[in-house]
Amino acid sequence: MKSVLLKLDDKLFEETEKQVKELKMSRNGYIKMALESYNRSWAKKALEEQLRREVEIIKNDKAGWAEFKEWEEASLVDLNKHLDKLENGKP
Repeated sequence: MKSVLLKLDDKLFEETEKQVKELKMSRNGYIKMALESYNRSWAKKALEEQLRREVEIIKNDKAGWAEFKEWEEASLVDLNKHLDKLENGKP
């Protein structure tokens, strides 16, 4: 396990302390939970951006675009399920 020294401005520290007390958890646990949530959020954004780039590639390929339109609706349902899992910290 690694250690991190973290410096916070006064306002952010006080907001964090307030949340820690309300949630009745340790400051360390709260910060770890926040970082995990933020990392999942960035992973989701990266996946969304990758998918946007790939859709643009497919759009530029007429045969690929016709095929894409056939499975687009089902794929979006699956994608939303996958993104929901990522958001909830599941692989």
